[in-house]
Parts: sequence; C-alpha cells; structure tokens
Amino acid sequence: MSTPILAILDSDLKAPQPALHKAQQIADARQVPLHVLVNAYSSAMVRAVGVDQERQNAARAQIHKAWQKRIGELTDRDDCELSILWQKDSMAALRDSILVLGPAMVVVHTSEEGVLRRHLFTPRDWQLIRKAPCPVLCVHGHQWASSPKILAALDPGSEEQPNDPLAIRVLDAARQFASNVAGALQACHVMDEVDDSLILLVGEAIPDYSGGMEKVREFYRERFLKFGAAQGLDQDQMTTLSGPVAPTLATYCEEQNMDVLVVGTVHRNLPERLLLGATAESVITRASTDVLVIKPEGFQSPWQA
Repeated sequence: MSTPILAILDSDLKAPQPALHKAQQIADARQVPLHVLVNAYSSAMVRAVGVDQERQNAARAQIHKAWQKRIGELTDRDDCELSILWQKDSMAALRDSILVLGPAMVVVHTSEEGVLRRHLFTPRDWQLIRKAPCPVLCVHGHQWASSPKILAALDPGSEEQPNDPLAIRVLDAARQFASNVAGALQACHVMDEVDDSLILLVGEAIPDYSGGMEKVREFYRERFLKFGAAQGLDQDQMTTLSGPVAPTLATYCEEQNMDVLVVGTVHRNLPERLLLGATAESVITRASTDVLVIKPEGFQSPWQA
C-alpha cells in the first residue's frame, strides 16, 4: 500500500481544520491514502468527570463519537483512516503515531502564537519541522488559489559543491507539489548580504572582491541561474533576492501572493551548524504563506535515535 498523507487536526472540535482540507487535496492528487489523527484528550473533561473509571470511559466514548462525526462532516473520502488518541503528552503521542505510520508527508495547521511565545513554548509545528523524519507542510487558514503559486527557495551550493543535494531535493519536491495541485512553479535564491564596509576590507586583500557588493551579487546570481538551467528551469521562473533570508522570503511571498513556500532544513551559510527548520520557522511567524519543509537525504530524526 502507498504511504499515506497524515493530517494532524487541531484539538478544538469546532475548528475549521485547514490541515485536513489541504491534506485531502494532496492525497487525492497523489491517489494515496489519507490518515487523519487527532489527540482528543481533554484535561477539562478529566477534571469534570473525576476519578471514577466508568464515568471516564463513558465520557471518552462520547468524545470519540463526536470526533468521528466531525471528521465525517469535513472529508468526503470513504477510505479515510482515523486515529483518535487520548494522550496527556500530545507530542509523545504524535511522535509514536508518526513513527508507526511512516507517512509520506505530515500536514499540520500552524499555530498563531507570537514570536516570543513560540520561543518560550516550542509549538507543535516547530517540533515537527525539527524532528519528524518526513516532509512537513505547515498550513494557515486561507485556501489555495485555483492554480496555486509554489515557490522553491534554493541555495545552489558552493564552488566546492556546485550542485547542492538539498537544493535538488527541494526543487524536486516543489515540482511534485506543483504538479499535484496544478500549480505554477517559481524558484528563488536569497543572497544574505555582507555589509559593504566588510566587502571593502576584504577587497584590499583579495583583488577579486574589489568590485564590492554588486560584484558579489552578480557572481551568486549567475551561479543560481546556471544551477536552475541545469535543473530544467526557465529563466523567467528564477528570481534572486537579497537581504536576511527569512524576512526577505516572507516579504516576497506576501508581495507575490505565493500559496506555498518549499524550503530545506540546512542553512548553507553556516556549514558547521544544522539549523533544523530555522528559515521555515521564521517565515511561518512572518507570513501567511504555507511552508513545506524538506529534510536532507540521510536526515536522522531525534525520535529515531
């Protein structure tokens, strides 16, 4: 059997559940199973019912039926598989379920907390970005356009490794996604600029950099265009941007009305440090664009350690 698309629902029974709607679109397009998971545990219910086991079981059965009915209202797939959990530790429950199911993709509604709260209390979507062993699609509440705009954020690599394997994985995933949703594919490269004064200092020692920041921009732009052409992209599909990576991507996605941004989890400017989803996490908090996070080949999930 094909590996499923897993939709993780919000725990509010009355919530609109955008993760379910978008996961169903992807599953239908790929003709693969759809698995829906919700942790129905309610601490308020546990406190209200008390310690009596019979009353707890009856209450849980009612909640289970309510979720079955709600999910039936939200999806038109007769073959939808359901996992209605009852676990106090919600992240442990998600971890165990994902490792058992081995989904092709996890789709989750991104939370609306502010940046400070997100850093103090790591939310569910960030946990999945960092730890799930499969691609994670973090979605907002808006619907996709009839022909969604898909943007692949690419780093073509260094002179030592000009065809970065993760960039190729991200582009392949973006192509597949665009095909699944009948969308339009674009690609961009963000040049995280160095201060001009530093370039001038470097230029005194290295003549090749004496042209300043414009020469650096042109070098990286040409490298990106060469990479894209080698991967079958037309020049009008490629855009180069400059500035801090996350806010620049967020602003561009908002201005261009992108529906989905596809990113990898490794930041090439810090080769000694694995930033698990740092760009994706920052974009999620800054823009309403959905974000699909692709893991590098050989990614070792801490859940599988």
